[in-house]
Amino acid sequence: MKLDTRRFLRGAAVMAGAGVLGIGLTAVPAFADGPATTVTPATGADPAGQDVRVTGSGFDPDKNNGFGVYVAFGPRSGDDWYLNANAFQVARWVHKNASSSPGQAKMNPDGTFDLTLAGIKARYTDGDGNQVDCLVTQCYILTLAAHGSPDRSQDTATPVTFVGGENPGDPEDPPPGGGSAGQLITANVTRAGALSLSVAGTDVTLSDAAPGETATGALNKATVTDARGTGAGWNLVGQMSDLTSAEGGTVPAANLGWSPSATVVDDGSTGTVTPGPDVTGLEAARTLASSAAGASGGIFEAGAGLNLLIPAGVAPGSYVGTLTLTLS
Repeated sequence: MKLDTRRFLRGAAVMAGAGVLGIGLTAVPAFADGPATTVTPATGADPAGQDVRVTGSGFDPDKNNGFGVYVAFGPRSGDDWYLNANAFQVARWVHKNASSSPGQAKMNPDGTFDLTLAGIKARYTDGDGNQVDCLVTQCYILTLAAHGSPDRSQDTATPVTFVGGENPGDPEDPPPGGGSAGQLITANVTRAGALSLSVAGTDVTLSDAAPGETATGALNKATVTDARGTGAGWNLVGQMSDLTSAEGGTVPAANLGWSPSATVVDDGSTGTVTPGPDVTGLEAARTLASSAAGASGGIFEAGAGLNLLIPAGVAPGSYVGTLTLTLS
């Protein structure tokens, strides 16, 4: 006996619009002339380990899609220093939607923040295994646009010196007879993209199974692209109809379960994705994959292993139903 159970997948990207409820006047925060930091202590720090307080002002919490800045400690070597996160001893992500995680700090609506970088040392091993000596090489409290943004308008560098190394010198100062030159590269993104869903196929055939057994298979790969540039987050859900045969038999949608999986397609974005939980019973909408606000931009792939319990009393035949995927 062959049970040929096929589901036709229909992907629908649902774009949520914002309803205009009213019009009012809103006070716009007044920012300082430009981003700046105050570092305490900036001189005479303990080389064995020193907590350093950093307060910021003049930052724009809505710039860089609201992703904010990193506040880091380390050297500033080369024109691409802001691309080498491994060079920093410690860093905090400062943005307006900061969580309570110790790696994040709140940026206030007026562009200010106040945080402490704990245990900064004069000598450390960076993420590439290199020895960094801030008694010899000038190190800084740095601010830089988060998530690899090319925006350099919120960069700051406040020198920090330690007891025993008050004047280590700046590596950006060229030696006599030498020189260096930098070129600012600008790339303009012409328009915002969309939130979209595509599915690699419309039919899924499960394995043959007898009454009382479980038919298995795999969902066709679903690809979610979030090119909106807003980091608003998204959720991909699936819901199954009952499976029916031409002879009038029914396998309930509640008998279908899945084990979701989800991955990030590496296109240089910094988004993250979370697969939904293993579920038995897709008669109601269940999460296949989701991405939280603040980290949803990019391209993602989702799939699932499928299992269908065949009721003991069901008649032989080919049972067909529809699994609908909805992105919002």
